[in-house]
Amino acid sequence: MFLTPDHLVRELNLKPGDRVADIGCGTGAYTIVLAREVGDIGQVYAVDVHREMLSTLAGTLERQKLLNVEMVWADIEKGIPIDAYSLDAVVMSNVFFQLDNIDKALTYVAKILKPEGELLVVDWTRSHEGIGPHPHHVVSEEQAEAYIQKHGFRIERRLPAGDYHYALLAISV
Repeated sequence: MFLTPDHLVRELNLKPGDRVADIGCGTGAYTIVLAREVGDIGQVYAVDVHREMLSTLAGTLERQKLLNVEMVWADIEKGIPIDAYSLDAVVMSNVFFQLDNIDKALTYVAKILKPEGELLVVDWTRSHEGIGPHPHHVVSEEQAEAYIQKHGFRIERRLPAGDYHYALLAISV
């Protein structure tokens, strides 16, 4: 079973009007759920390094009449053009295994989150016979937890994320 963004996003303490980012948004599975969760008065930043992903997502959002999402073309290892301490939550799904420098990325994430802001990290448990990343790119749950804690986050809880992924919910302190 694969994870569903809906049940993981519901674990965040989001309310209408919150500001959130989906970093490494891809085609927007989490972005769409986040946009609905924070409502018309909320703001979602869909961040990705691939312009074509943002373009595809923009079309999907237009068709679904979701107007509270801003596309942000950025490499999270080089910076995120979002105001410091302005976000209530950040989601990073299937991102860690793609990064060259997780520490740099989390430094930027910690900077844009408000104190007590939430970070949801979802990633592959392992390489599953061709489904998922190359075995050398997998970031284990224990490694992810260590990175997250190193950057000033407190692991709040582990969430069920299907047969292929782990999910960690952390709070910025």
